[in-house]
This record gives sequence, C-alpha cells and structure tokens, in this order.
Amino acid sequence: MTTLTVLPSGKSYDVAAGTSLLKALQSVGEAIISKCGGEARCDSCHVAVPVGKKSLSKIQRVENEKLDGIVGIGSNSRLACQAVLGEEAVTVQLL
Repeated sequence: MTTLTVLPSGKSYDVAAGTSLLKALQSVGEAIISKCGGEARCDSCHVAVPVGKKSLSKIQRVENEKLDGIVGIGSNSRLACQAVLGEEAVTVQLL
C-alpha cells in the first residue's frame, strides 16, 4: 500500500502499489476522465505530480509521445493511465 494525496481537495487515500494512477483514482471515487479507457490514445487523464514523481513508473515511449502533443505540459506531467504507483507516497493534481 502507498498513500495517494489528491489536489485540489487535499484528500489522502491508501491505495495498492503496482496499480495505475487512473485505476487508483477511480477506485477511491475521484473524478478523472479517461476517454480512451486507459490506452494512452487521448490526453484526458493528464495530471501533474508535484510530489513523489520518482515513485512512479518511468515514462514509456507511447506516453512521452502523447505528452509531447499537449499544450501546457510541465516536468511533472503524466498520463494517469500510464503511471504505475510504487511504494512511496505520491501527490497528484487533477487538471
């Protein structure tokens, strides 16, 4: 288990390590959109990860290519469907 904090609400949840941010956010009832069903074909699950980015899985080519096409991304940007939680606590900002 790891701790997932969601901004802007500030709510924290215990979620299973090894699951995607998208599945973890959905499992705790947070409102996050995924138009493509978690296949990295859209950018609707784009989130910022201000804390704990190193605990997430590394960005793979398909995610990097999709992020490159999004206006306004930053170094903390991830697609929730592609980022897998590790053991360290993570803070995610819903955009």
